[in-house]
Amino acid sequence: MMTSSKTNIGLMIMYKDESVDVRYVDDSRLLLSPCGSEFMLEKARTRSAHPLQSNEKVRQRTRFATSSYKDLMLGALEFRNEYATRPYLPEELISDDHRKQVFSIDPEVEWPTCYSCTAEVGLNREIVISSVERSASLLLSSSGEEFSVNFTCRLSHNQHHRPRSRDPNRSVTEHIQQDNQTCRPKTPSQQSGACAEQQQGEVYLSTRVVQHHSVSCVPLVWRYPLSLALHLWRAQSQTSGERNRGETQEETARGRDQTERAVTMTSTSRGERRSHLPQALPLKCPSPHQHRWKPMYSLVQDEQEADQDLPTELVKVVWCQGVLYRIVDGAIPVVEVSPGDGSVIRSNGVLASYFTHHRAGPGPGEVKDVTYHLSSLPPDTPGQVYSVCSMVTRASRILNCYNQETSSEPFIQEVHISESGYINTTETRQSRPNCVAEELEKIKRFNFLLDNSHLLKAQRGSTVVGCGSKEHVAHCEPVNESIAEALQRTSKTIQDIDNLLLSRDTVMQDSG
Repeated sequence: MMTSSKTNIGLMIMYKDESVDVRYVDDSRLLLSPCGSEFMLEKARTRSAHPLQSNEKVRQRTRFATSSYKDLMLGALEFRNEYATRPYLPEELISDDHRKQVFSIDPEVEWPTCYSCTAEVGLNREIVISSVERSASLLLSSSGEEFSVNFTCRLSHNQHHRPRSRDPNRSVTEHIQQDNQTCRPKTPSQQSGACAEQQQGEVYLSTRVVQHHSVSCVPLVWRYPLSLALHLWRAQSQTSGERNRGETQEETARGRDQTERAVTMTSTSRGERRSHLPQALPLKCPSPHQHRWKPMYSLVQDEQEADQDLPTELVKVVWCQGVLYRIVDGAIPVVEVSPGDGSVIRSNGVLASYFTHHRAGPGPGEVKDVTYHLSSLPPDTPGQVYSVCSMVTRASRILNCYNQETSSEPFIQEVHISESGYINTTETRQSRPNCVAEELEKIKRFNFLLDNSHLLKAQRGSTVVGCGSKEHVAHCEPVNESIAEALQRTSKTIQDIDNLLLSRDTVMQDSG
């Protein structure tokens, strides 16, 4: 576990490729690669610096960060590991009190059955589900809209790295006790393999990892334990006799739909109750040459306009002023806001100007929903914990930026034919109006050259390779015609794509 302070951080962004962009209050900026193994720090411009002088940039390996930048890097890495698919956990950055030596790490865990599962209830009525061997747990918030997971994970290592040797000073009795404890819960085949491995004197390093997820977007590994938590969360109100007390039909239906977001728990086999925990990324990135650092955006000094600096790229998570904003991608993307009190504010799909605030109700398993509209957000009042108006406004801007990026021309493939004859394509994302205009310009140039090819031939005469005789000219004309037809088809396709995207933008604007 890595600890860092967020007092000097103004904005943190995780993009869809899981790279991280951190903006600090002094206008400096840190970029973390998607794999987490490398970072680049762009320092703030000093007052004495010349206006044309570029900002100083420092690029280092994450695990070997110098003391001057280590705290900044730790904050970015901690944020990344909380929301990324797989954490990056180098030994050099894990404190001794959060590292543990173990003789065997099984990435698979088994969860209890629906009938034998017992949950712990937190101070704020959170539901906590633990795996059979207690190596993983899931905590469902009191609103039932988001959850966090806590699990044991082996530290990042090289692909061909051998675990360290066991301490020779330990007693034989301690070895036997640890070996028995490690091998006992395993199957006979796993037990023999694990014990044989331990006889070679191998020790692993592990740590606990915490990650946060939305109930609206559940990774496969957490679906079953989440279904257990949701089932017990709903059962709280049933057992207390408070479920039907003041609950509307809409809230009851919502509770059923919420439980069905995960998997059906009836008649689940042991194999279905076992899940493979996320594993740490390797220490060394296999493709460091593909690291691309996103361009710098000038920060806005006004705190109320900090969200004006949001990038026009696909984002996954945004942290700003203690509030988390998450994009839930799908047929219709939505944005979720987590203020930090267990409640969630979520946009309403097609009706993106409406937001629903899901908060825990007075009784166990109860939720109170409040709907807001962008044109009539509640005003700020003295003493309130957070501003609903500013959060919803910023969330709407994040969603708009995301929709604008996804509605732009998907990808333009630049084709390069190598000397060996292989075709290499490079995909680049561009904005729709510019890229369509550029492609149409290219087509116009090709058409011009084809229409005036006879002039070029007349000027070149017999120097035109392959077209010096009538016989050769006859072979060249069909080629020109096929190229012209292909260009015409390409032009029509681009125009159709442009019209389709424009109509989609119009529909989205009308619905908003």
